[in-house]
Amino acid sequence: MMRTRQLAALLVGTLFASLPPRAFATDEFTIEAKDFDDGNVRVSLTGEAYADGVSCIWHDRESPDRAEYVLEFPVTADYELSALYAAADPRPVEIRLDGKLVHTGFAGVTGSWQTKSARWEPQCTLRIERGEHAIALEREGPLPHICALRLRSSVPFPDGWQLKRLDADRRAERARIRQQRARVQQQIAALRRVDREAVRRAIEDLAGSFPGRYDAARHRRALEEFSRVRDSIAPMLDEGRLPEGAPPVEELLAGVREAMLANPLLDCDKLLVVRRAPADSTGFVGANYLSHASMADRTGWDNEIAMLSQLRGKPRLETVYRPSASHILRDVNLDFDASRLLFSSIDQHGRWAVFEVASTGGEARRITPETYPDIDFFDACYLPDGRVVVAATANYQGVPCLNGSEPVATLYLLDPATGSLRQLTFDQDHSNDPAVLNDGRVLFQRWEYSDIPHYFARRRMSMNPDGTAQMALHGSNTWFPTAFRFAQPAPDHPTLLAGIISGHHDHGDCGRLALLDPGLAGGYPFRFRPASKEWGVEGEHVALTPDVLPAEQTGFVQLVPGWGKTVLGTVCDNIVTGVYLKQRPELMTHPYPLSSKYFLVSMKPTPTSLWGIYLVDVFDNMTLIAECEGAALFEPIALQPRVRPPVIRDRVNPGQSTATVSIADIHAGPGLKGVPRGTVASLRVFSYHFGFLGKASFELIGTQAGWDVKRVLGTAKVAADGSAYFVIPANTAVSLQPLDSEGRAVQLMRSWFVGMPGEHVSCVGCHENRSATFPPARTLAQQRAPEPLTPWHGPPRPFDFTYEVYPVLQKHCLGCHDGDPMVGPRSRPSFREPGIAYDTLHPYVHRPGPESDMALLNPMEYHASTSTLIQMLEKGHHGVTLGELPRESRERLYCWIDLNVPRRGSFDLPETLQHIARRRCELNKVLANIDADPEQEARNLAEAARQAAPVAYEPPAKPVEESVDVPHVAGFPFDAAGALARLESAPDGGVKTVDLGGGQHLSLRWIPAGEFAMGRRHGAADERPVTRVAIAEPFWIAHTEITNAQYALFDPAHDTRYIDMHYMDRVTPGYIANHADQPVARVSWHEATRFCEWLSRKTGLHATLPTEAQWEWAARAGTDSQFFFGTLDADFGPFANLADLSLRWFQMGYPGPGNLQPRMPYPAGNNFPLRDERFRDKYHVVDYVGQTEPNAWGLRDMVGNVSEWTRSTYRPYPYQDGDGRNEVDAPDRKVARGGSWADRPADAGSSVRRAFEPWQKVYDVGFRVIISHQTGRDPRL
Repeated sequence: MMRTRQLAALLVGTLFASLPPRAFATDEFTIEAKDFDDGNVRVSLTGEAYADGVSCIWHDRESPDRAEYVLEFPVTADYELSALYAAADPRPVEIRLDGKLVHTGFAGVTGSWQTKSARWEPQCTLRIERGEHAIALEREGPLPHICALRLRSSVPFPDGWQLKRLDADRRAERARIRQQRARVQQQIAALRRVDREAVRRAIEDLAGSFPGRYDAARHRRALEEFSRVRDSIAPMLDEGRLPEGAPPVEELLAGVREAMLANPLLDCDKLLVVRRAPADSTGFVGANYLSHASMADRTGWDNEIAMLSQLRGKPRLETVYRPSASHILRDVNLDFDASRLLFSSIDQHGRWAVFEVASTGGEARRITPETYPDIDFFDACYLPDGRVVVAATANYQGVPCLNGSEPVATLYLLDPATGSLRQLTFDQDHSNDPAVLNDGRVLFQRWEYSDIPHYFARRRMSMNPDGTAQMALHGSNTWFPTAFRFAQPAPDHPTLLAGIISGHHDHGDCGRLALLDPGLAGGYPFRFRPASKEWGVEGEHVALTPDVLPAEQTGFVQLVPGWGKTVLGTVCDNIVTGVYLKQRPELMTHPYPLSSKYFLVSMKPTPTSLWGIYLVDVFDNMTLIAECEGAALFEPIALQPRVRPPVIRDRVNPGQSTATVSIADIHAGPGLKGVPRGTVASLRVFSYHFGFLGKASFELIGTQAGWDVKRVLGTAKVAADGSAYFVIPANTAVSLQPLDSEGRAVQLMRSWFVGMPGEHVSCVGCHENRSATFPPARTLAQQRAPEPLTPWHGPPRPFDFTYEVYPVLQKHCLGCHDGDPMVGPRSRPSFREPGIAYDTLHPYVHRPGPESDMALLNPMEYHASTSTLIQMLEKGHHGVTLGELPRESRERLYCWIDLNVPRRGSFDLPETLQHIARRRCELNKVLANIDADPEQEARNLAEAARQAAPVAYEPPAKPVEESVDVPHVAGFPFDAAGALARLESAPDGGVKTVDLGGGQHLSLRWIPAGEFAMGRRHGAADERPVTRVAIAEPFWIAHTEITNAQYALFDPAHDTRYIDMHYMDRVTPGYIANHADQPVARVSWHEATRFCEWLSRKTGLHATLPTEAQWEWAARAGTDSQFFFGTLDADFGPFANLADLSLRWFQMGYPGPGNLQPRMPYPAGNNFPLRDERFRDKYHVVDYVGQTEPNAWGLRDMVGNVSEWTRSTYRPYPYQDGDGRNEVDAPDRKVARGGSWADRPADAGSSVRRAFEPWQKVYDVGFRVIISHQTGRDPRL
């Protein structure tokens, strides 16, 4: 101990001396942050958590964090306040002098939360008078890790002066005075909290609901008397004081309290509660991304289960059960007959366990097995048949977003009578808060983030008690709420739930009470209408409120309080701290619905209040039932029998190791909306292999890849009617991808489902509504027995780039790509070894990464056809053409793309973690009958590769020589002057405007007739041969791409949405692409064509998409170079929004809870995202239209921003206008032109062609229209 103290002193002396001198400073003093006089923060001494250097203070259990220092200042002077602190991310702190906010500081970072990284930083200069003053540090969320404060005076201190601090008596006296003041403010808040109209609404409701049992007349009189008295003292309340000589506040509130607590739903007069002391000891998890297993403080608690009675008078608290040791206890669950209860506490090994005790008290017995001393059990609930659902850490998984450092809890079925234990949920992250619904199913919250933003990815799920029929109730593909904790069903409503909306980096276990009805809607749609292309200022807090929708479209009925107000679907990481506490002061937790209108909760009305038990209602009343001085009260439960829900019989067959899946019609549901029947030929079936306790993260899997290892199980056939019927392994997180005839995923599931042993899992279609019913007739697939999966080029195995994709590169590409990699405008991957091959090839793939938009993806959003790699190979790349590769080689490339470009197929555990892997396998076998070991499968792949013969390179066939002659076209090319000369005869100077209504106008430019050489001599194969093409008639063409605002006149429901950000910790849906002035995108060719038809009907003009020839003629404006402004090496900055230097800054940083992420750079020399770093335009991603310099014919954005649909079908050159390619009913792929913000100059230009299905919505493809010359003289022009 002495050595530790000496080391600490040395560190303090060294660090404290490191502050640079200031010219005006003459005297100073330094205090350690741990020596605060008042506050609620935690102290770590040297050697404890985060204090690898000097001591520090940091967040403990409750927010806001606060530390106050009462100091004697010897002279009146200007004092420079500096602080020594450690922070990995900015956490700004309010600095208060004698209660007044004087500065917000501590905004820096030191690179770590450990105090060895701590640095001194000046904060502010304070004018302080001689005498005693209080400096307080406050923050709504966790503080940075503060080590010390230093104050330097501009005036010398008296000789011999020494800093004096408060002694224990003075601290106690100040605490007493502060508590007295706080109590007065709490009483004033209690008086103000009474809403007379809310009370009146409740009185009338109770009178109507309980005739003869509720004396409404008496309670109305009491309300009027209270209102009269409160009105009379209102001026004094406004001044923050209570009138002298007035009755105690409790007496003033008595009449209203009696009116509310006379509710017959409280006739039981007994509640179970948890009492926990001292009052700030909540026993909550630190944040909602943690579970009980992450709670370090398991002993040293003063808590008990108690019975609260005499609810309507002076409540009485009696002990029901108190642990003999000072162990924490929580999660009380009362059986339906109210005879016994469950709770979580700590066993002899220091692990969480579940115990049972009679509701009248007595000895507790442990019900979770003692045979697993390495497992935590907690958060249990009774099932109608007497069994129990319980959370446990037996999966040996680690929370992925914490790199596996904290254990994951999933749900298990426990039979206390026999001790049998079986795993029910097989999820990536926590499954928690189990409760029984009124129909006997189990409700729970599932946290999952398979390539979606992890802060917001918590779903309300249901299942049968045996684990069958697991399905989402609410929250799939929606951003709101961040978390919905402790949800419980209302006893008098079939589908209404009461739960707590909470955050991620936020208060754990508490927030705002909300009512959710999944029977109304399955999620809160996110439709945001931005005022700018930017979300805000990087590093500043962000909370996004989308279109406000009624409960029928969101499922959210009401916040409580929140009478008559529509629930806002605000998207915010720390929604409690960042949103709700700024609106109202109260925190709530542990709701217990008495009905669909009245609820028991544990509530803390103000930051200085006690946690007490309250009756709250939908009418906005919050009535105190009981609080306990010096303690907190939690988990209220009415101590009375409840209706036992029906018992749902088990449907599992524990002896089986498989389940069957039946899909009625893969095309049913919105997941494949617009996809023509027959497109889906089969299903790829894969499972997830989740990260380990101690090692997990998407960065282990690949670059901008998924969070978990994906294990390919095989494929399943899809019948002509869209049905499928196949076998999957049971107790396995399984995902499906519908494949086209080429083996490419048409849609990504980004989630999973689980079949219990012997279960028949039925799906109507792709992402169908929960209420959808299975067709009564047998499908084609069901007319045969369920089929085993077709092996995918071998047995089930984790997908690993080295063993699945690299051999394809060795065989077909290594001959040219065996040197050093090249980055830049003419980049070239190197395939000389697998690691380099992965690093240099993945930039050519468009994929979701770890966190793509939460919304349901459009079909083919990440289809292989949107990747530069596939586009390049399809056109032909130095003799290698996609269509000529063997089918297996193509499928391996497609599978890699569809699985989110994984690098590794294992977590490659070090020897120190091998015992974790072995234990997982042991428990998988015992608790889930799982034999598969993906880590061993990965080792087998590696061993097989070592023993296999080297893959021989097979050079492609020599390409056929073709003519590169460019036909002579008289008068072409021509310069800008020539281009302008051709406009001299244009009507109205070549500029027209069409009024679209709604404040929108369409600006047009005249394009003359003429001839040009179409294509590019040294371009891709599909740009050759260069062809002489005549534009026989002039036409009008839109000055810019069609904007979101213009398109909304045709289709108000369309949303171009967002561009994915890279990395994790997303607090927004992505980079904004749906601003009114940005170009519309994610519209199919069919939709663009229908817009033209609508525009024609609206204006009487003949609007169409341009043909390829018309588009290229207009884009070139007389030039024959790659761009109208020059060659590949020309600076495109002023002229086009292309992939420039700014795309290096495409990763997100983490600036603290709820704050907008800064853009962080990829390492120098990295080629991801593909970009040309020689140039920098003014844009990051897609931007407002019309900002670039025009070409000679006045057109802007013809290259870059978004690619543009043309009328033409994708066919080989030579281009012929009359060969049918421009017929609108031609069914084949259509051509998009120009390139987008995501394309390098090498992949863009006047002649570059992209081919997409006419029903495909592409993230960077929009369109512009032309007006036929026949209507060019229309008076509306």
